[in-house]
Amino acid sequence: MTPSPRQGGGTAAGWPLWILSGIAGGGAVLLGQLLLGRRTRTAADGRTPLGPLPQPLPVLLAGGADSRAPGVALDGGMLAQTTVRAVSIRGRRHRYRGEPLQDAYAVRLSADGRWVIAAVADGLGSTLHAEHAAAVAVRAATNLSLTPDRGWHAAFATVAGEVMRATARLGGQPTGKHGAGASDPPATTLTIGVIPADGRPGIAACAAIGDSPALWLHDGTWTEIFPPEGQRPGNVTSALPDDLGELRERRIDWGPGDVLVLCSDGFGTAMGGGGSVLAQQLVTSWSAPPALRSFLRDVDFHLSTYDDDRTVLALWAGRHDTAVL
Repeated sequence: MTPSPRQGGGTAAGWPLWILSGIAGGGAVLLGQLLLGRRTRTAADGRTPLGPLPQPLPVLLAGGADSRAPGVALDGGMLAQTTVRAVSIRGRRHRYRGEPLQDAYAVRLSADGRWVIAAVADGLGSTLHAEHAAAVAVRAATNLSLTPDRGWHAAFATVAGEVMRATARLGGQPTGKHGAGASDPPATTLTIGVIPADGRPGIAACAAIGDSPALWLHDGTWTEIFPPEGQRPGNVTSALPDDLGELRERRIDWGPGDVLVLCSDGFGTAMGGGGSVLAQQLVTSWSAPPALRSFLRDVDFHLSTYDDDRTVLALWAGRHDTAVL
């Protein structure tokens, strides 16, 4: 007697299910190997391969961590009638290499209470111990009795002297990690802003050596206070303590509703001189001081090509203390 088509677990065509399952499984393995080979091999016909699968990178601490030199620093509050927000974030490049945050900021009320003095510095990664140069520079700058009318050359010369004295013993030999220029003395950019502390209309001033930008938000429009003057050879910026002759300074009208932003180029590049999409979004979101968590989120955006340290020190004319209530 001829068996029925499904007798013994077969199929309508008479093939047993275990045989078909084996064929299907083997085909899936072969297909997977084919696709993986296409992903990883170099295409011989000129087509662009997909490339290797992305690999996770370790996030390293710079030999350890303590609260005196954090990977993220965040501040906010009032100085007289001026509102401050400040953040400094270790960039992805330094996190992956286990290197310290090389930016620094400081902001203080002048001894007579009339001025808010703010400073941002970006230590040059081509020099060893650049983070120390940056930290010394901002502290020295904000400890000076600065006003918009002060002789800026004398002020920057004083800061340069402090940087040289404080870092004189921090020299080092070139290493594979830092490159041939790593034996250079510690160096840093420095941008300073001085604004009236009472929040009323007046004159503010900024001065800078190096490429750490300053931007002024006035009547809904950003102005880059020190527009780029062209690239130096090798994309090297001027810096303290050596380049005092490259000081730039500018005075601006200051009043209620204005915002002054000092930043390192890790953030300033994304601002595009005030014309980028980010800058236009911040016209609205920074029309008044944001909450600290919002300010941190605005600065800590994620784009693949932006992997440098980021520091932003923002000053608002007037009393806005909602973020610290």
